[in-house]
Amino acid sequence: MKPDLSDAQNLAEYRRELRRYKRPVRIVGIAIVCLGVAGLLYSQMEGPPRPALRTGAWALIALGWLVLFYVIAARTRYHKARMAD
Repeated sequence: MKPDLSDAQNLAEYRRELRRYKRPVRIVGIAIVCLGVAGLLYSQMEGPPRPALRTGAWALIALGWLVLFYVIAARTRYHKARMAD
């Protein structure tokens, strides 16, 4: 059913609905990016170079961003489907 966005209260409710859509997946994506950044920072610490850790950290950052892009695309598809009714 197409939401009625002419009323301010309905618009605020629909925005909350969009923010809640795929929230757990978005949180996982952010957590993966944070783990990658932490790994990258850890690989820069003093001591012998850790190229495998650095590569893995960059892979985690890329994976986390892919998850976040998926959430953006899924939310856009959801919005288009809701507005098409």
